[in-house]
Amino acid sequence: MLKSYFKIAWRNFRNQRFFSLINLLGLSVGMAACLVIGLYVTFEKSYDNFHTDADRIYRIELDGYQEGKLAWRSATSYPAIGPTMKKDYPEVEDFVRLYDANNGVVSFGDKHFRETNFFYADSNALSFFKIGLLKGDPKTALVGTRKVVLSESTARKYFGAADPMNQTVKLDASSYLVTGVFKDYPKNSHLEIDLLFSYRTEPDAQTSWGWYDFFTYVKLRPATDPQKLEAKLPDMLMKYNGDWYRQSGKQNVLLLQPLRDIHLESHLNQEAEVNGDGRTVQFLVWVAFAILIIAWINYINLSTSRALDRAKEVGIRKVVGALRGGLIRQFIFESLLLNLLAFGVAVTLVWALLPLFNELTGKPLDFSQFFGNALWINGLLVFFIGTVLSSLYPAFVLSDYQPIAVLKGRFAQTTRGMALRQGLIVVQFAASVMLIIGTLTVYKQLRYMQQQELGFDKEQTLVVQAPGATDASFPTRSETFKQMVLQQNLAQSATASAYVPGIEILWTGSFRRKEQNRQSSLTMFLTSIDNDFLASYKIGLVAGRNFNRRFGTDSMSVILNETAVKTFGFKSPEDALNKDIASGDNALHIVGVVKDYHQQGLKQAKDPMIFLSVYRRPDELRNLSYYSLKVRTGNLPATIAAVERQYTQAFPGNPFEYFFLDEFFNQQYKSDQQFGTVFGLFAGLAIFIASLGLLGLISFTVARRTREIGIRKVLGANTSTIVVLLTKDFMKLVLIAIVLAGPVAGYLMDGWLSGFAYRTSMGVGIFVLAGVLATLIALITISFQSIKAALMDPVKSLRSE
Repeated sequence: MLKSYFKIAWRNFRNQRFFSLINLLGLSVGMAACLVIGLYVTFEKSYDNFHTDADRIYRIELDGYQEGKLAWRSATSYPAIGPTMKKDYPEVEDFVRLYDANNGVVSFGDKHFRETNFFYADSNALSFFKIGLLKGDPKTALVGTRKVVLSESTARKYFGAADPMNQTVKLDASSYLVTGVFKDYPKNSHLEIDLLFSYRTEPDAQTSWGWYDFFTYVKLRPATDPQKLEAKLPDMLMKYNGDWYRQSGKQNVLLLQPLRDIHLESHLNQEAEVNGDGRTVQFLVWVAFAILIIAWINYINLSTSRALDRAKEVGIRKVVGALRGGLIRQFIFESLLLNLLAFGVAVTLVWALLPLFNELTGKPLDFSQFFGNALWINGLLVFFIGTVLSSLYPAFVLSDYQPIAVLKGRFAQTTRGMALRQGLIVVQFAASVMLIIGTLTVYKQLRYMQQQELGFDKEQTLVVQAPGATDASFPTRSETFKQMVLQQNLAQSATASAYVPGIEILWTGSFRRKEQNRQSSLTMFLTSIDNDFLASYKIGLVAGRNFNRRFGTDSMSVILNETAVKTFGFKSPEDALNKDIASGDNALHIVGVVKDYHQQGLKQAKDPMIFLSVYRRPDELRNLSYYSLKVRTGNLPATIAAVERQYTQAFPGNPFEYFFLDEFFNQQYKSDQQFGTVFGLFAGLAIFIASLGLLGLISFTVARRTREIGIRKVLGANTSTIVVLLTKDFMKLVLIAIVLAGPVAGYLMDGWLSGFAYRTSMGVGIFVLAGVLATLIALITISFQSIKAALMDPVKSLRSE
């Protein structure tokens, strides 16, 4: 029986090569797209799953409320929270704290490296995060002070083939003993860890309820209800920090973030790394299903449209004794065979093209991941369900034909299944139009963010990282570096600051108008700048003046941005001038107000900012991390080399690291750009598959109406009349799909845009353009076969039946 099924299937594939190839190509491309999306989505959802106790680990989120309103949400919290929770709540089995060192210069001998992925960690961090050491004792590696464990690749970078154990490295000016080497930390983690240093020794790093720069993780005991524990945390805050809340009028809320949710669901202040986007992942899941459904619709449409050819076969087989059940099994077997063949082609495509997709997305996807988790089970389940469902209707329809009606020719003019085929075409192109609208919306938002006025000049700006360690001579050497760059005509301007645009400001403080009580304090974002910062970045003053070292009082002066003026409740920028604001007992004098600018791009709202002078004490620079140089673009390699010579001379023993601000700033939109590219790629594949189906249907329609076309031409019909005759019914269906797809796509993409603080409007233009594109694609697909049929010799047409 199976052999017979194979023979019949092979004869049908061979006799209908064109339609079989269309089905095979559509299914193969659809399955390949779904496999790639499945690998991408599975990888994104696998973050932190490698922890054996991941379902019991939570990160503490700290939310700040001012005047009853949520002011900020932070991924970091107070260092006292972890030990207090373990002491007061038996539900807490263990805790660990990490302090993000942000960046620093690590040295070994004459080698200097600026590192960004390292933390000061509690001594139990290795066991808590299940970081197995390749060398060293995990129980003692971080116990005590001045110890460090390195990742395998970091140890190789520092020491080459030499044994790193018991070697000494320096972090800025402090020495640390290497006590362990661990296997490179997995990439599918919300933490990137290259080095772990023993925990900070300051008393505040143990007991502070005000210094909230520490990542705190707690592991709950089995069967603990995290919501019930979370409900107890307000009492803990009031017990240990109530005096400050009553004095300041502020309020904090602690939330337990599940470890596995951080990567896709958490977008807080002070995240350890840039996280993914759960909405993007969900969008791609729906795109995958849309592509596969479109491919299976092609199969259903082409199978049922070939009903007349298969009806003759069914009629003859029934006459010679074939039963309906056997016929149904035959058609399902043919569907399964075609889908299996398509799956094999899809696997080959994925294997060949996955490296290109990895380059596009920046993800380390590997086809072996398909077998390393439940993806293969879900994939096979979807495959078999889809295969069976897509074959059931054609199987039951084709097996139901009555042999007498077929053999007498009464079936030739039947329109059976026409409504279903038309409905499926509408579904196909509606999905395609929705994907086109989505792609256009993503690109419009990206263009909007990149072309919007930012409020500062980022062009031709070379940003050089300031040295890690400083000493008493640093102010002099810093000024010398700036002056030498200017004197040698390497830059048009040079300025120093704690932050540059594009970098999240982590420095915050509580401030109030001096005449107000402490309960009126508000959280402000702070940065230090020198006197040239505003002019160099072309950030305009709307009131008052810039800092000037000739004014001795500028050590206690501040400049506000417009948002800060409004937050403090001043009537206008002019009203804020010469007023005082206070932080604790320290009063600061407002000397200027600058225009708002986008510190972190258009995805984030503008924060209230306070600018302090880097020269807040005589002969001392405070909080200086970057030099911004407006360089000339004539010969950039030579300019950078000359700047490096001056830097090395001014700051020996520090690595020269730089970036161009425009490129760095646009990196904020990299994930959105990748999403737009990926979305557009799969939208294009969906449209391609839908067009294949349309091409198959119009080809089959032309074949069925060849004699009719010949007769019409003999009676005087011209080419345009024939083309309109063949295309109008299909184009009606495409237009219906466009009308149906518009509202749904608009709703979905409006939800995606809501994640941006500054967003474009979708506008009617996107819907019109999507409709025009879909219409043109369908028209080109249909017209190719229609024109070919209309130009056919009518004599040959009349001989075709």
